[in-house]
Amino acid sequence: MIKISDIAAELELSRVTVSAILNDRYQKLGISEKTARRVLAQAETMGYVPNRNALFMRTGRSLTIGMLSSSISEGWGAKILVGALRAIQPTQYSLRVETVHGAEEERGALKRLLESRIEGLYCCNINPAADTDEFFKLTAERYSLAVASTNCSFSFPHARIESDNSNAVMNLMEHLVELGHRQIAHIGGDRSSEVSRERGEAFLRCVEYFNLKPDECPVLFSDWELDNARTAARQLLELSEPPTAIFCANDTIAACVLQVANELNLKVPSELSVVGITNEHMSQLTVPSLTTVGHPCEEIGHAGMLALIDLIESKREIATHEITRYPCTPVFRDSSAAARPL
Repeated sequence: MIKISDIAAELELSRVTVSAILNDRYQKLGISEKTARRVLAQAETMGYVPNRNALFMRTGRSLTIGMLSSSISEGWGAKILVGALRAIQPTQYSLRVETVHGAEEERGALKRLLESRIEGLYCCNINPAADTDEFFKLTAERYSLAVASTNCSFSFPHARIESDNSNAVMNLMEHLVELGHRQIAHIGGDRSSEVSRERGEAFLRCVEYFNLKPDECPVLFSDWELDNARTAARQLLELSEPPTAIFCANDTIAACVLQVANELNLKVPSELSVVGITNEHMSQLTVPSLTTVGHPCEEIGHAGMLALIDLIESKREIATHEITRYPCTPVFRDSSAAARPL
């Protein structure tokens, strides 16, 4: 590994001079720009990489950001990570990522990240129970840890960057109502996750806004499980008066509804309209292709990481529960059409 002393010997300069230049302190020491350019060029030629352990020992800063995500295997979750990486690449920070599922893994991963002396924490799709939420809150306070999140349900104030779920649902519901649908069911995720709660509550507000009858617009939950989604779809479609449209909390649930409709010989969209959310790749591959809403996941990941870095750099306290929301784009495809005559 190339060391500062190697560069100094090559250029016949002192180690102190080279170190000051590589750590951007040379102007304070009166070192010329010409010398600085020579050192930086030589460092690049020799392939010098800064020693972060040495940096931490000298400055007390790790320049490391931690990320916890339970959705990296999902298309939208991967896009959040890509956006976060795109934001961090031009900076001096490095990113350490932990994938987690459940309270035990969340706590363990956070402890490991703290052992790396992270300066900030970006969480994606973490929906903790009350005791784990309190653990995250106390940890952030104890270690003065800057926190940002997407699709999380933490109760303590921090930077939140989200998609505009309410408007996304409104766009889909308005589309269905304009097509003449009055019996619209909703299959949600679960009762604990923030995104499922937001989409479910927005659906109920739309039922009221469009003067639909609540008893004709049932809400079921899938816990984000495929089998549960198929069971919920069959339960709805085997009613004596089934809905003419099903609004799904994501595209995967919508694909399950299409499967069940096919098993029951229901034609989509002439007999049943189906809509999803997130505009995953699968939404273009189902038969018929899904009407859905696209979320700017990479943009959200990028903005979330920049917000976190701003908190770290400014050492600013977050004292509000304000949320920065990004607009979503409706994508109208072949799975929605005029309501069947009743």
